[in-house]
Amino acid sequence: LKSGELARKVVEKLDLVSLAEFNPSLRPPGLSSYLNPMQYIPESWKPATDPEPAPEAEDAAADEPATGSSKNMVSDAWKLALGATPKVKLTGEALEQQHIRTATGIFRSKLKISQREKYSSVVNIGFESLDPNLAAKIANLIPEMYIIGQLEAKLEATEKATTWLNDQLEELKIKVEASEQAVQMYREQYDLTESKSGELGGLVIDQLSAISSQLIIARSERAQAEAHLRQIRKLAKSQGSGLESASGILSSDAVQGLRRQEAESARKLSDHSTVYGAKHPKIIQAKAELADIRSRIKREIDKVVEGLKNDVDLARIRESSLESSLGEFKQASGEQNRESVQLRSLEREAAANRAVFETFLSRFKEASSTGGLHSEADARVISKAGVPGAPSYPKKKQVTMLIVAGAFVFAAMLVFLLQAVNSGVMNPEQVERQMGIPAIGLIPSVKGGVKPHDYVLEKPQSSYCESLNSLRTSLILSEPDDAVKTIQITSSVPEEGKSTLALSFARLLAQSGKKVILVDGDLRRASLEKKLGVSTRRKGLTDMVMSSGADLAEFVSKDTKSKLLMMPRGEAKYVNASDIFSSRRMATIIAFLRKHFDYVIFDMPPVMAVSDARIMGRLVDKTVFVVQWDKTPKKVVQTAIRQLITHDVDIAGCVLQQVNLKRYSGFSYGDSGYYYHYGKYGQYYSS
Repeated sequence: LKSGELARKVVEKLDLVSLAEFNPSLRPPGLSSYLNPMQYIPESWKPATDPEPAPEAEDAAADEPATGSSKNMVSDAWKLALGATPKVKLTGEALEQQHIRTATGIFRSKLKISQREKYSSVVNIGFESLDPNLAAKIANLIPEMYIIGQLEAKLEATEKATTWLNDQLEELKIKVEASEQAVQMYREQYDLTESKSGELGGLVIDQLSAISSQLIIARSERAQAEAHLRQIRKLAKSQGSGLESASGILSSDAVQGLRRQEAESARKLSDHSTVYGAKHPKIIQAKAELADIRSRIKREIDKVVEGLKNDVDLARIRESSLESSLGEFKQASGEQNRESVQLRSLEREAAANRAVFETFLSRFKEASSTGGLHSEADARVISKAGVPGAPSYPKKKQVTMLIVAGAFVFAAMLVFLLQAVNSGVMNPEQVERQMGIPAIGLIPSVKGGVKPHDYVLEKPQSSYCESLNSLRTSLILSEPDDAVKTIQITSSVPEEGKSTLALSFARLLAQSGKKVILVDGDLRRASLEKKLGVSTRRKGLTDMVMSSGADLAEFVSKDTKSKLLMMPRGEAKYVNASDIFSSRRMATIIAFLRKHFDYVIFDMPPVMAVSDARIMGRLVDKTVFVVQWDKTPKKVVQTAIRQLITHDVDIAGCVLQQVNLKRYSGFSYGDSGYYYHYGKYGQYYSS
């Protein structure tokens, strides 16, 4: 059903080449034709296939100067350099065949053949076309053409088989005749006839069988005669005792007659003995008569014995003669058996040729008589195709659903891709799961051009202030049994907003009525003076460490907008920061500040930049680690926290700084309940 030959027959029968759907040359040029760069190349550059020149033209071309030929070669070289392939313009039948091949390829691409069920012989035939009537017509025509093709193929095969069988029969007939003639000639040559039992050898075998039977009888008779003779001789040696009872003697009429005479004579002698004496003539005569009879009996017995002896000799002679004849016939039979091997081979060959001949003859008669008229197709049409009432493609509902599903999948993949590409910390869950420390605050970014540390004073009810209050609560709860007074605020890298957080947090605590001092511990890049507008030429932390017994008021400045006290870096810039923080004087200063203030907040440099925060972490109560939301790489944060933990720094937790609440709520982080969809809680704040 999918074969190209069947498709070609349908294309030719319906003349599908005349339809633009199956003949691209009949279609108007589409948009893709304008994208073909070859159409913008000048025609003079394109290689063309000239028709074959006439003989006169070839002679004229041969007489032209060589310059013209060289120009053509240069032109052809340029055309080939442009990658153009010479095209042969087809005409007539070749063009028609090309269109038919193209239409057949398009036809096969639109043909759909599928099995109805897995173990069923029913197949569905479908065809897609722009014309519903044509689609139904083709779908019905395909099985019809297929069945007709099957019948034609079977008829053609029958005709071929009949012709071939006829040729084979002629050859087989000659072979059968030749093989049977060879069998007959061999039989006649070696006189090989069949016996009654069907065996070869004929008369020889029958005679051999008869002589064997006679020999058996002769041997039996000879043995019987010898037995009789031995018996009689044995009785004769025993002085005639029982000799008269021998079977050979009992069967003799003469002996039996004499026995009767002997008995009569013996009776007479007995009768005379009772009357006469021993010398009486009658007694003597009776005795003489009895003796004569007994003498005659003995002679008869000897004759019987001699007859038995002659019988034994005759039996032996007959047995010897039969044995000699049997040997001769056995020799003759052996020769015939050797000759019968070749005869059997010839007979088997003749029988095989005859069987093949009869088989071919039977098949030939069957093929000749039927002639393919009873051939049936292996397929039949169960249900014909109807004209479709609606287009099969495109399926709008399925395509729409597919587009929506695809868009959803693409969007989800894009979100996951962006999430995977983003290396920053996005939520408290990541902090706790990947960094190993708790998240104690999310500080939102401040908009409107107001600085965060001023926003605390201007918007005390804002979400920014509430996040700082939440941070204070987290610090208090981190040590329920002991007051947290000294706090250092640090980060992993610069520009994460730790100084802004320190100043904002300190102002918030000062506004709540607490005694708070903010110490600028970033001795290399101090920024608090600039944020508060304090002169950088004032004494500060470095000066206080280098002096002893001085008044605290010399080293602090008061915030003009709040009750916050701030200790700047100081003027002693030549000192080493690590030496200052690791000195005993620094520990004394922290103890002093802890005693006179409710909160002492140190703004320390980044952990990855210098070791000041690691040294200072051992002197303060708690360390607040600041991470800029969605910016600082996770690996950098992990490394910084690992360094603090290695130096036994008590980390209260991590604070995510500059959080974009709108973006954050869009991610819908599940466990961040107090900032989840932060916009829903906006009525509680006045930002």
